[in-house]
Amino acid sequence: MSTKTLTLTAIILAFLACQLQAAVINSRWVGGTESEWGNPNNWNPPIVPDNRPGQTFAVTIDSDIIGVDNVIVHIQQNRTIDRLDCNGVVELTSWPSESIWLTLVDKINGLTNYGSLDVGGLNIIGNVKNSLGGSLQLQDRPNIKGDLYNFSGAKLEGGVEVEEGNIHNNGLVILKPYHDMWADNEFHNSGKILIMDGEPGSGGILYNHHNGIIDGFGKFCDGGQIIKNEGMIVASGGSMFFYDSNITNTGILKSEVGSGLYFKVPPIDFNNQDTIEVNANAWFVLDCNLVNEPNAVIKLLGGTLAAETITQKAGATFQGFGGITGNVVIEPNAIIKLTGPTNIVGDVEIREGATLDIKDGTVLVTGLTTCNGGTIQTYRGTIIMQGGTSGGICRRIFVD
Repeated sequence: MSTKTLTLTAIILAFLACQLQAAVINSRWVGGTESEWGNPNNWNPPIVPDNRPGQTFAVTIDSDIIGVDNVIVHIQQNRTIDRLDCNGVVELTSWPSESIWLTLVDKINGLTNYGSLDVGGLNIIGNVKNSLGGSLQLQDRPNIKGDLYNFSGAKLEGGVEVEEGNIHNNGLVILKPYHDMWADNEFHNSGKILIMDGEPGSGGILYNHHNGIIDGFGKFCDGGQIIKNEGMIVASGGSMFFYDSNITNTGILKSEVGSGLYFKVPPIDFNNQDTIEVNANAWFVLDCNLVNEPNAVIKLLGGTLAAETITQKAGATFQGFGGITGNVVIEPNAIIKLTGPTNIVGDVEIREGATLDIKDGTVLVTGLTTCNGGTIQTYRGTIIMQGGTSGGICRRIFVD
């Protein structure tokens, strides 16, 4: 065979290969209210969407287009397609097995929901996106190998394990009892996570960004995760527990009335760099030391604040009344202002140039009160040093 013939043959084969690669079929569900993915009569054109050499599929399932209230599609074996768009009210189920995978080859789009989508136990390889106005319900804790996106104005509910990927929430996530939402890599929240006895968590870092809100009661999944709070974490309706988590707070940590935040963290100091607020009959508990850094704020509004040692730095704000459990250290030039009846179950140390300011109530100290050049100032208030004193007499100022 001549060189010219070989060259021509190579060109033709390359052209045919390109033609085969370019054969993307836009497949649309026409199977009515409920049927099986594997029936070609349920699709237009009548070919079962499942990628094969020279033929790939971009699939649309839309209950509105076919004029039914909802569509239920049963997937009975592993399928591979380019992408899937869902509109209207759609339910995807893995039936009869829960070990079925839907693979989405399109790295950017994957599965995109524009309506109300219910995924019942179906495992997915590829990105999953819940778009503006979308509602995504995850049943039977499916696995997703990719990234999970919940966009602004969208709602995501249920449990899921995101393997080798991240969760990005800009909308609303609802976690009810027995729902845990886990990301192997990172969990980014810039929307709202409403925890109703559910469990969020990540194997890497859980970022609650500056406009993110985490609200409710339940616990954060175990696993030694790192939590970076720049937004707001609020315990409401009960207790919110953080186990074996290393948390950094540059946002707001708040315990609403009758609720509490409990942190079981590694044996290192908890450095508050923004705001801690503890309301009436509420609690904020750490099993380590708490350091209130300069420019940070602690508001004790009738609740209980507990830590091994609470250190008040100069330039920080600590004000209010209620219960304090743990030793209290007021560093030089720092001040704690207690307005109203307060019990301190622990020792108190007031260092050189530091001030304990008491107003409109009685402060009871059950432990040892040590004054190393510090000041106790009272106005319509008093202090009872039940545990005695040490280190010299406190400089006392009585304000009329």
